[in-house]
Amino acid sequence: MDVIAQARAAFDVMAAGVDTVLTRNPRLAVDWCQAALGLLAAVPDGRRQQADLLLSMARAHARIGQPAQCRAAFAQWSALVGPDQELKQAADVLAFLSLADGRFTHARVILRGAVGHPAAVNTGSLRLELAATAFWDTRWSWSDAALAVIKEEQRLQRAHALVLLAVEALGREEVDHALRLVKDSADLVDLRTDEELAERPVIMSDLGWAETHLGQNQRARRRFLRGLLVCEASGQYLPVAPLQAGLAELALRQGALSTSADRAERAVSAARSLGHNDHWAMALVVRGEVALASGHLDQALEDATCAMRVVDLDSPQWRRARLTYATAVLADGDSAGCVRAVLDVAGDELGELPVWERRRAANLLGRAERAAGRVQHAVRWEKVRARYEALLDLPEKNAAGPVQVSRREFEIARLVSEGRTNRQIARLLEVSHKTVETHLARIFAKSGVSSRAELAGLTVANRVVARPRA
Repeated sequence: MDVIAQARAAFDVMAAGVDTVLTRNPRLAVDWCQAALGLLAAVPDGRRQQADLLLSMARAHARIGQPAQCRAAFAQWSALVGPDQELKQAADVLAFLSLADGRFTHARVILRGAVGHPAAVNTGSLRLELAATAFWDTRWSWSDAALAVIKEEQRLQRAHALVLLAVEALGREEVDHALRLVKDSADLVDLRTDEELAERPVIMSDLGWAETHLGQNQRARRRFLRGLLVCEASGQYLPVAPLQAGLAELALRQGALSTSADRAERAVSAARSLGHNDHWAMALVVRGEVALASGHLDQALEDATCAMRVVDLDSPQWRRARLTYATAVLADGDSAGCVRAVLDVAGDELGELPVWERRRAANLLGRAERAAGRVQHAVRWEKVRARYEALLDLPEKNAAGPVQVSRREFEIARLVSEGRTNRQIARLLEVSHKTVETHLARIFAKSGVSSRAELAGLTVANRVVARPRA
């Protein structure tokens, strides 16, 4: 066999196999694309396949989580086929690059345009990607349309669509329905091997976060940890930041601040290393929440402000960052600034936020209004908060219940979570410094924590509650 024939055979094998390995081993797909492109000079008619290889390489880089390399391959592909083909053939890549730039709204516009384009390819998978943009922004609903076009054998896609339907149901306050859909999705996912999950590792992040929103913390933790293993084994790092952020959130709920801080730092590092702004903002929000629980207000404000700067105004991660900012300014004593920030992000009736964020928003408004002396406004928001607390009061089986303390102890724990010192607390409550120390010692004994930071984490996670009056 002459050299050209050998090159032709090697080229054909690699070009034909790229899409097969792309879904489970994108790094190998990149190697194959590069090798095949390197053989073009020895394959006289191979250049007509150059565009296909470049697009496959762009998709592989996107799956790995490499926006810069994805952008370079995509630019070469677009130069070959023309910009008019971008929306028709590569809307998924365009959307990925937009999210990497923090342009959430633009990514959604691209996907909506592609789904409605008569000449677009892979519209079924694009419908699922479009539905996924509503995961953190539940004012939209496309999951039914996505599920309708998924084939029976596409079990991971079906599982993902069920998660998205669950989040939409939660957005309509249909908690029982959401729980059933999450269980149906988990049943499909749990039957898959790690190699199969590598075809769609983002399902581990979205399912874990859905379980988190529904209070299924232990299941969510196992989901996030398995997701990290799948990503590491398959060389796909795009979901790593959301997975680490999820673990940080769960640790924060448990009051394990050192663990939460470590996971948050890993999330920030993962997002920064990939150059993915939407994920960076998510990670910064979680790190800011840990800083709040630890009493580090400057760090919380810095993280929240940075997160709002790197993503679109009014995008889901911007809204989450705005709530963190509002919490920090309230802890700093600016009740008016807190009210402005919360209403700016949530709207007058809190309808701009997902259901799982409304309890927190109402709590902030109630505390801020009460601090400003506007008792009637405070009472109104406290009633709203109570309604959402009742809606999402979903304790896990065998999970330890919240720590019950006296009303005075609860007030002290709340002030500790705001970063107040013992002397500041004593002045606010008009008691002695020694009285505050005595109450704190009792709280530590009841909760089993040994530091103010851990107590703050438990309080922020609603794991410390006032004992009901007899």
